[in-house]
Amino acid sequence: MNTQITIGLEVQDKTEAHQVKKAFETMNKHFGAKGIIRMEQLFLKDAFIRNLVKMKLA
Repeated sequence: MNTQITIGLEVQDKTEAHQVKKAFETMNKHFGAKGIIRMEQLFLKDAFIRNLVKMKLA
């Protein structure tokens, strides 16, 4: 099934909005819906993964 999903995010400008859209498209292309759901579950349940992601983003 293919469906449109709309979420609200605060962005600084149109450039950042485009980058966020592309990031979601990339995650969907490589991991699909089940992979994105699994990433969220891992992020919420595993402190090691949460800290690793936070360190990489800093």
